[in-house]
Amino acid sequence: MGQANEPRLEAHPFPPSGISARTGLACAMLAVAVAVCAYVLPVPAGHAVSARRLGAYGVDVVMAETVRLNNYVLEGPLQAAGQIVLVKLNERKEDTSSGGLVLSASQRKVRDGVVISCGPGTKHPESGALLPTGIAVGDHVVMDELELEGEKIKYLGSPHRILPASRVLGTLQGGVMSMSTFRPLGDRLLVKLPEAAEQTMSGIVLAGLEDGERPNQGVVMAVGPGARNAKAELNPMPVGPGDFVVFRKYAGEDIDFEDGAKYKVVTCGDCLAKYAD
Repeated sequence: MGQANEPRLEAHPFPPSGISARTGLACAMLAVAVAVCAYVLPVPAGHAVSARRLGAYGVDVVMAETVRLNNYVLEGPLQAAGQIVLVKLNERKEDTSSGGLVLSASQRKVRDGVVISCGPGTKHPESGALLPTGIAVGDHVVMDELELEGEKIKYLGSPHRILPASRVLGTLQGGVMSMSTFRPLGDRLLVKLPEAAEQTMSGIVLAGLEDGERPNQGVVMAVGPGARNAKAELNPMPVGPGDFVVFRKYAGEDIDFEDGAKYKVVTCGDCLAKYAD
């Protein structure tokens, strides 16, 4: 009779001492839920992650860093849509150089950074063909005046810029900021402006720049791949490196590199005439 009333002991590998079966089951379900969330919302390249040990079961789950946009906490990372790009701005002193791009006191409007999210592009309104942005995640890009279009935000604790891909002037090969590594996008041209009266090999005289004068001529140093037509095909560029061009007086964006020369980024549509030297 005494033996019948004695409690029965059974060996259980789980849960450990001090944890009830209900608590153990809840911990296991939490671990599975977190793992699913980590799969559905992957952490973008370059975002910090941290490991957290759950309970006494020794389950390690990788948790994504809290995603913050300004003062808001998001459920997952931002994903650019359409022809929009999300750029992490390169923080540097505007009045000093750091191995490449130099912005003069009157031209602190061009900024560079790394693309962390990029939309797939937009469809042509007539043909329906997808027109890609020509920009990829990881590209080091140069943008035009920040106040013109887009929004400046604080994302993951750092300054970012959300803007249309059409406001990105070009990319920097290898992340090195110099004239030789700058690659214009679309139908843009990088034009070197004359600082004093110059004469080309063919005898064309390039007018020098006077104080306060806006330059509208120069020699093409680099060209983009071209604009896309309704079939999403690249139209050939009508000008090439070495061509002398005249463009509209107030067109383009000014860029100064460390070589001391002055440059301007303009589009083919801004060009009024050209001459192949």
